[in-house]
Amino acid sequence: MWLVVTLLLPLEISQACGPSEHNFHGYSFVKMEILPKQEREGLAPLFLRFDNMYQRYFESASNANQNDNLAEWHWIFCGDVDTADLDYIVYKAPIGELELLNTATGSKSLQVPVSLQGNTFAQFVFKKKCGETIEYLVFAKQCEPYVTASGQWEAPPRDKEAMQRLIGEGRRQFKQTKSNYIRLRYAYQLIRLAHYAGLYEQVLELYEELIPKVDKELGHWEKSIIPWWILGHKAGALRKLGDNVQASYLYMQIFLHCPGRRASAYQSFFIKNNEQWEACLRLCQSDRERAALYAIRAAEPNSRAVEEMEKIYAIDPTNENLEVLLVQEMRKVERNLLGLEFNSHKEENKRFYKIPKPSAGKYVIDLQKFVRRCRQEGKVARPVLWQIAEGYLEFLAGDFYAADLTFREAARVVDDKVLKEQLDIFQLALKIAAFEKPTKEVENFAYSLLMDDPRYRTYSSLPDYLKDKMTWLYNKAGQTGKAFLSQYPLKELKPNPQMELLNDLLATALKPDQSKFERLLMDENPTNELLDMKATLLMSEGQMEAAFETFKRIPAEQWNDYGQFDPFRETLKDCISCYVRTDSISLSSYYNKGELLEALLDLEYKAKGDLEGAAAHYYKLGLAYYNMSYFGYAWRVMDYFRSGSTWSNLHRSNGGVYSHFKYPFGNKENVDLSRALYFFEKARLNANTPELAAKASYQAARCEQKIYFQTDAYKPEPCCNRIPRLPTEYLVNFSRLKEQYAETEFYKLVIKECKYFAAYAAK
Repeated sequence: MWLVVTLLLPLEISQACGPSEHNFHGYSFVKMEILPKQEREGLAPLFLRFDNMYQRYFESASNANQNDNLAEWHWIFCGDVDTADLDYIVYKAPIGELELLNTATGSKSLQVPVSLQGNTFAQFVFKKKCGETIEYLVFAKQCEPYVTASGQWEAPPRDKEAMQRLIGEGRRQFKQTKSNYIRLRYAYQLIRLAHYAGLYEQVLELYEELIPKVDKELGHWEKSIIPWWILGHKAGALRKLGDNVQASYLYMQIFLHCPGRRASAYQSFFIKNNEQWEACLRLCQSDRERAALYAIRAAEPNSRAVEEMEKIYAIDPTNENLEVLLVQEMRKVERNLLGLEFNSHKEENKRFYKIPKPSAGKYVIDLQKFVRRCRQEGKVARPVLWQIAEGYLEFLAGDFYAADLTFREAARVVDDKVLKEQLDIFQLALKIAAFEKPTKEVENFAYSLLMDDPRYRTYSSLPDYLKDKMTWLYNKAGQTGKAFLSQYPLKELKPNPQMELLNDLLATALKPDQSKFERLLMDENPTNELLDMKATLLMSEGQMEAAFETFKRIPAEQWNDYGQFDPFRETLKDCISCYVRTDSISLSSYYNKGELLEALLDLEYKAKGDLEGAAAHYYKLGLAYYNMSYFGYAWRVMDYFRSGSTWSNLHRSNGGVYSHFKYPFGNKENVDLSRALYFFEKARLNANTPELAAKASYQAARCEQKIYFQTDAYKPEPCCNRIPRLPTEYLVNFSRLKEQYAETEFYKLVIKECKYFAAYAAK
């Protein structure tokens, strides 16, 4: 039931860590795939703050570094070994196993250890007698405990003496090693050890001592990732020693040349002021380096990236970072402006994220001007991408007419498949945004999109975007019921039905010419269910005649489908969480809602007209209204959901409505006992026997007690299920029962059954 729920269910695209009702809620239609793969790698640092995109599109930094390292080992060994075998030896094998392999490699009689005989890398180094490689891997494994992250908030204490001993041993092996490539890796391990030990001066000393002793050609310097890893530790040492300029220049080089360390280089880049920035710029040896510096600054959360983009464009119009920054800024503007008018969470976004930013409107115009200039001058690598972006920015700025023209012009020249798809979704988003009224044509379009268009399931933001737009259109047109069903299933209205919504939904359900979208919303024709909800709401409001007239619109043969009840049973105890077996009473005493409404109206008519039997009728009415309340076993007559937590929060009522995370209007409990109290009082006043008067007094006292629990003055007892004390004004009927009816048989029964009254009577 309610197929539309699954189709319009919001797909979260902007979520913070962990469950929270205050997550940012927005839409995005900018595809990262519009950037070439090589350029997408540059998104790692630039998009860290956007929806966990780094985690979504790339592996974690540690995995990326491991993969880069394994790929390099694989390349060094000419691809003659299995990558999984490499991974085991480099990252997983225990040091004892490596030492056995090292011993076997240097021996003329020993074979590869049994545990490694199936490992192609172990077989390769054994066969080729690559002793230096295995010795290095043993040394790297010895260094590992001192140079790996702990996963803790604070780094654990380092054993600096042990680390210094390893540096000394590494120096010795560095000098003895003939392979320049293995020397390069030893240099990395030694410099890394000094860095983790906090010996920053020694980091620089080791760099100056060891790097000149590595032949760059024989050590594959130009192709290896290791020089950049080494440079990262040198930059870190310089920063720790206060040389922000030199350190940031090195981080820029890593950012530019080493994708695997790009994110960490971006995060480590630190310039305090304009003076340091200018000094860093002066260190740059090329426009490409200067462009990388501008790109890093453009990625700062509070930067006006368009200014840095203009500088990059001036020195290198085809620079790859320009397209990366274009995507970043388009997404930034999206976050602030896309669907702002109808975003169902815009107030939360404004409160918790300060979105939209006050400057968003002006910034999109400035960005739009720059993008138009890049498109018109044609110097950028892909002018058509900038033309599509120009149209999207016009759309986000609210100029739908200009955006449509720009999109149409771009459609005539774009030939790249991915860019065509990007343009297509932008045009679709524009079309939806331009809807002004929920006409039949609009509803039919929404239906076709939702049911038949593959884009609806391809773009994660589209369900939310369409749902929120249709909701906004319906609310604007006063069609509140359809607005509700665009957001929620009907069942989520039941905890707190709203008359305006029910009437609107009934009008829609009874329309002879429903649109396809309306039929989808209404699913399975819920007319009778809506009538039951309306009748139930009217009952909870005490409008029994109106409730009966509403329920009679349901065919009588279907009345039993909406429950059978017996609210006239006399009880002495309250138990909100107790389960009442439906087979505990003969079915002959049960009423469906139509029969019950008829019985209640008949009782009230008789009570008013039958002077002799009035007390019994009033008492029966009082029982029914008490039992149909939140506190009674027949609460389902006038409610669809009862929360046990309400019992502890009765004094926090807002007209009987309690907040609930799951339901948009909260949970309305039928806690009003004024009608029940009225009928019990009438029963007592008209009673012709002390027994009936005693019963009516006791039931009225129960009402007074619950009414007090709902006042601001009531404070639940802090522990131990203690009996709460009632003020004198809420003890009128308990007092009356004790003082006037102590000789009745009912008094004796209630003393036995009700501990609360027993405690009161004992005073």
